[in-house]
Amino acid sequence: MSQTLSSHPTLTPNLNTTLRPNATPAPSLSLARSLHGINTDALLAMEPLELFLSQLETTSTETRVDAMRRCFVVANAIGRDATLHKLLPFLANHVKGRGELSAEISNAAAVPTGTEEDDEILLILAEQLGQLVFCGLVPGYRALPIVPILEQLAGVEETVVRDKAVQSLNGILPLLLSDTKSVQGKEEEEARLSCHKNAPGLVLAMIKRLAGADWFTAKISACAILPCVYQFFNSMKPNATVNINFGNDVGSGNMGFESHGNSASVENIKLDLRNIFRALGEDDTPMVRRGASKHLARYVEAVAKLPYGKSGANSGPIANEFVIPGGKDEATIKKTVNQDLRNKVFEEVVPLYQSLCGDEQDSVRLLAVSASGSVGCALGLDGTACRDVVLPVIKAGAGDLSW
Repeated sequence: MSQTLSSHPTLTPNLNTTLRPNATPAPSLSLARSLHGINTDALLAMEPLELFLSQLETTSTETRVDAMRRCFVVANAIGRDATLHKLLPFLANHVKGRGELSAEISNAAAVPTGTEEDDEILLILAEQLGQLVFCGLVPGYRALPIVPILEQLAGVEETVVRDKAVQSLNGILPLLLSDTKSVQGKEEEEARLSCHKNAPGLVLAMIKRLAGADWFTAKISACAILPCVYQFFNSMKPNATVNINFGNDVGSGNMGFESHGNSASVENIKLDLRNIFRALGEDDTPMVRRGASKHLARYVEAVAKLPYGKSGANSGPIANEFVIPGGKDEATIKKTVNQDLRNKVFEEVVPLYQSLCGDEQDSVRLLAVSASGSVGCALGLDGTACRDVVLPVIKAGAGDLSW
């Protein structure tokens, strides 16, 4: 029977994922037995999406994990339209329902918790959703329905699930506004224009929800996503206006968000983002401050409009790749970081950098000091500014008795 099952189109994926590199999950007899009341012939006759949904509804953890590993394969089999209108809505409801159930069980609505098996399924889902876009099955301008699902996954308790959701989100965000010249047909062009119109407001609402959440897990994810969000708005024209209508969905709390009515300029939105990151860096929870310190380098580079690294939106700080002094890298920095950007870094980011480098938690200090190279680049490699700002921090870090 296992040989027969392996010939089913949705049971023979060829995926090399970070979960099981260079391995193709093999169907087992337990999979067939878990689908009660369905014989082998009926199993082979099932449509890919129907089989996928049947697997996810079973009580067998092995079967549900097996199904989620084939999410990309199912999407490829059913095509883009069915993926957008059937598969993604189902996955959104699946994640939402799982979160509500877990919150009810744990009596902690702010952060969904779950079993180890549930977390494995969510980890696979976070990766598969990114693959749908990175492989081109769902083009960037059609990827907006994926963002809310990943946002929910970015707020769960399990660290590896959050990290994978953040990685997929950071990879998708730059693709939302990418101008695709190969768009054909009126419907596709309308989808592209709709994404260009709605994506900025939805992305801003997402980062504000994560940063204003009651639980620290979502705030940690916000620290990791915000540099990419800032780069997202860097890619827009400074005088562009963004339609924003958050309703009651944004838990702003005391984050100090600016109110702009139903629209805002890109520059005002970036001011909001700087306020958000500063609030995260001053959060009472050490884990959130550690998250801000960890991503401070990429954030200050985004404020200075320095580009992504070689690996794109999921790169580390580009300061790690620069060869300075001298050469084209130094010329690029000095050309990119004008006086206005330098002033923003000096006035709004440097105080946070100094505060985090003097934090009471040694792990926060260590991560913040490691951002010194990026701060120096964001200051335009100005000798006086680096001497007054960066050098004292490095000296203090070198003499820190905690390490």
